[in-house]
Amino acid sequence: MRRLYVHFYGFILLAVIGLGWSLEQIWRMQADTVPEIPAWVIPFSEAAVEASKYHQSAQSFSQAINQPVNTLMVASVGWLPDQREALANGNAVPLFNSDQQLYLYLQKGPQLWQIGPIGDPAPQPQYWYQAAFVVLLVVLATLWIAPLARDLRRLELQLKRFPKEPNEQLSLPKRSLVSNIGQSFNAMRQQIQHLLGLQRELTRAVSHDLRTPLARLKFAISMRNERGEDLTALAEDVAEMEQLVGTLLDYAKMEGQEELLSLSQVNITELCTNLADKLNTMPGVTIENKLQGSVVCDCDGHYIERAIQNLVVNAKRHASTRVELSFTQTKGTLNIHVDDDGPGIAPEQRKRILDPFVRLESSRSKDSGGVGLGLTIVARIMDWHHGSIEISESPIKGARFTLVLPCRKTV
Repeated sequence: MRRLYVHFYGFILLAVIGLGWSLEQIWRMQADTVPEIPAWVIPFSEAAVEASKYHQSAQSFSQAINQPVNTLMVASVGWLPDQREALANGNAVPLFNSDQQLYLYLQKGPQLWQIGPIGDPAPQPQYWYQAAFVVLLVVLATLWIAPLARDLRRLELQLKRFPKEPNEQLSLPKRSLVSNIGQSFNAMRQQIQHLLGLQRELTRAVSHDLRTPLARLKFAISMRNERGEDLTALAEDVAEMEQLVGTLLDYAKMEGQEELLSLSQVNITELCTNLADKLNTMPGVTIENKLQGSVVCDCDGHYIERAIQNLVVNAKRHASTRVELSFTQTKGTLNIHVDDDGPGIAPEQRKRILDPFVRLESSRSKDSGGVGLGLTIVARIMDWHHGSIEISESPIKGARFTLVLPCRKTV
């Protein structure tokens, strides 16, 4: 950033000095240019010369011509030879002062009569150089900013493409003012790829090193059961561990982006109906299907079903007597609602429970919930579909989870 600051302030300093000096030279040239004598001055000066013959004092002459007249010494003005000759011959000499005001000079003996100012001052530009300075400074600043804006735009596009093209490096010219940022981005990209690689290796290790012993345990338990030994509790613990490992692997795959969406036209009504029928066979409260109409959306049916199932299972775990499954539609959006009549969720906790490994019940008993990844997986699935998950109070006094899914087709 130091390079950027030095370059910027150096540019401003040079631009201000250069433009100021150039415009000052132009202004001085304009100021030194003698305005053209108006045509009416010649007959006026002839009349003034004629009238001066009848007056011996500047005061009476001023009253006669109705113009201010001052007396000066002839030597008080630096005359050109032709001007001095005109004065000696009794002619009037017109001159402009520094304010571009016109005066007539007449020599009257040893004195010099100064008549005027006469007429309006000659027009001269007042603010054009200030406007020119601002415009030129803006043009130069634009020329300076354009390469910087181009490189920043390239960096922005690279950041947007990073999730889809993680191996693409950002290439900026060495003279770019943000080349250091580009190098930092490339270093960050490599670090992220390294961490994702470690995560994938951990996923494979967990898959092999945990699932294989669990399979052997399940086999050993089944063999003991055949011998008449009651190992039901141990079998339940092994099944819970297997489910836990499966959930962790699913979450790791989603974080590592190992799974890609397979979009197709999915009948959401049919999907929800089949899911409700399947889950109603499980222990727990009844799921009331309140779906009306038929809705088809472009989505990944497997993952949408997984998201809805996680919400329904969570609702069955916390509901007192019932769970309701419904949906509403707005313009271009399908809202899938899962309601329960349980204790609900406090407003300050609604955002927090979407974070990984967060459970509102601190004991982490297996009877009260899983490991705190179910809702996190739902949120990730909705992110992939450019949707969202919303948590609010249910009309049946519990919690309402809403999947907001972009959808434009209704059958």
